Amino acid sequence: MKLARLRPGPAERHVPLPGAVVLRGLDGQPAARIRPEGSGERCHVSDQSELLAWYVSGRVFRKDDGREVSPGLELARLALESPERFVERYWGHYRIIVHDRWCGATLVLCDPCGHCPTYYRFCRDGAVHVAADPAALVGDEPTFDSAALKSFLVHGDVGNVQCALYDVERLPLGHALWIPERGAPRTRIVWWPSWRPEGGAREAQEMASGTGLLGVLRRSTERCLGDRRAVLELSGGVESTSLALALAQSGVAGHCTAVNHRDPGSPSSDESHHASQVARHVRMAFERFDIECAAFSPPSVIPRLARPAMHLCMLAQLDAVRERLAPYRDHRVVNGHGGDAIFLAPPPDGAFLDAFADGQWRRAFGAWRDLAMMQRLPLLWVAQGAFAQLRQRQANPLAALQDGLLTAAAFAGGMGSLGDGKASRGTEPLAQAWLAHWPLRMRPGKRAQVLGTLGNLRDIEVHPALADGGTVFPFLTQPVVEAGFAMPTYRLFSAMHNRLPLRRAAYLASGLPNLWRRDKGMMTGIVGAGVAANLSHVEEVCLEGYCAASGWIDRDACRRAIGRLAHHHLESMTTIRRLYAVEMFVRGWRQGAGASGGAAA
Repeated sequence: MKLARLRPGPAERHVPLPGAVVLRGLDGQPAARIRPEGSGERCHVSDQSELLAWYVSGRVFRKDDGREVSPGLELARLALESPERFVERYWGHYRIIVHDRWCGATLVLCDPCGHCPTYYRFCRDGAVHVAADPAALVGDEPTFDSAALKSFLVHGDVGNVQCALYDVERLPLGHALWIPERGAPRTRIVWWPSWRPEGGAREAQEMASGTGLLGVLRRSTERCLGDRRAVLELSGGVESTSLALALAQSGVAGHCTAVNHRDPGSPSSDESHHASQVARHVRMAFERFDIECAAFSPPSVIPRLARPAMHLCMLAQLDAVRERLAPYRDHRVVNGHGGDAIFLAPPPDGAFLDAFADGQWRRAFGAWRDLAMMQRLPLLWVAQGAFAQLRQRQANPLAALQDGLLTAAAFAGGMGSLGDGKASRGTEPLAQAWLAHWPLRMRPGKRAQVLGTLGNLRDIEVHPALADGGTVFPFLTQPVVEAGFAMPTYRLFSAMHNRLPLRRAAYLASGLPNLWRRDKGMMTGIVGAGVAANLSHVEEVCLEGYCAASGWIDRDACRRAIGRLAHHHLESMTTIRRLYAVEMFVRGWRQGAGASGGAAA
């Protein structure tokens, strides 16, 4: 099995974790110190026997019938014996640390979809420190990984690096950490979902037609919510509408509230008309929030994240939404993020090549025609784009921008360099293993689905928490992701619609032909107005920070680009947003803000 590389950090000093749960070996020495979640939302159980010392937090469910499993010694023993079989048999939001007291080895395993992000560091006494928040493991002045920050500035993500801090490391998606008594720790991949239907042609047809899809989504939503009430972020789009229908099928829609927020100064951001129709149809209470904070407004608190994220440009609006959600303090926020990547919106050009690889000739020509009709492009252009995707390694391979704002130093060095002097960035370790293990070389559509979905799974750890109960993402749970991966990509769209199985499922559940919005609010006007309203703040953050001191940006060119953004000339919008996000990430750590960002772990 392919091993993922463990990125080493600096030499660690012995720093006890306050309030940590300690797992000890037979000699009484600490093998692991685990910092429990501060919110207390996810209960943990820890104990030791003659053979094992173990710690289990969160909730675990059986895949076959969805029943919850009590955390205890049996779960810990199975995870230690075979984490691959554990992930194949169970799913949930969990974190498991097991120390074999006889052989001295330690295993760290968490939800492969990243709903319980797990950070760790090693100490000189041999113990591993584990926490759900990187701020619990480092001081106020950590060392930043310049290669990761440059990768985000150029490409919009940090590549195969899991954490932009040298002080801590994050367990990659779908991996388990194995720490032997002697020798170097290593990570190994434990999540190998099927990329083709396993239940036969009938089950595959039911899922692709939408018959069984809403049931899978409903069960995942019920398990994520537990006994909490829900606040649904309802935009009126396909994903959030499907979640509303799933809540209605569960019989809890009458106890839930749908919320929609808009910027009253930007009419294109108003989707409340579609959202209110959906809420009325499922008999769910509906509330609309008018959020008047402009983009790039100075926030009161900057969260301390594990890596930069685009929502750092919108912190003031998120604070305003969080304040409006204060009456729903005991609720969980339900978000539809991730469904577009799993069910291919928009469909990649290479999807019709997947049908050729499967020997589905009629479907291949039909998908080729549908792609040309959807994009309004000649068939030859679609074919050229499809063959260009055969060697795709990133979710957005064309993300690097050449707008003159970044210097050669931003492209050079870092995670290796290409022949043209540009920095090459690694791929998510799980994606590297899957693409190497599965025969996907001739299936560019499936490649795009896998890469896009893993990109959304990585977003969970840095997603802002809008309520004390945290945010749940039913589309990004293990059962839904695995169901989406098992669907052939050429069945996920037609000449008129993308996310076709999801639309069919919503239609069958509602009986209404048009239940979702037809238009989507635009981001461009919001960004331009926000820069104009906070021009001095944006210039001060972008031109006087970490990137400028590192020589990665042309300050004069960036100043001119920011001025043009304020006048709604948006050709440099992407680079300026990434630059602002990197600088706010660095400021969050340097200011020593005590708030932890990201979803509740």
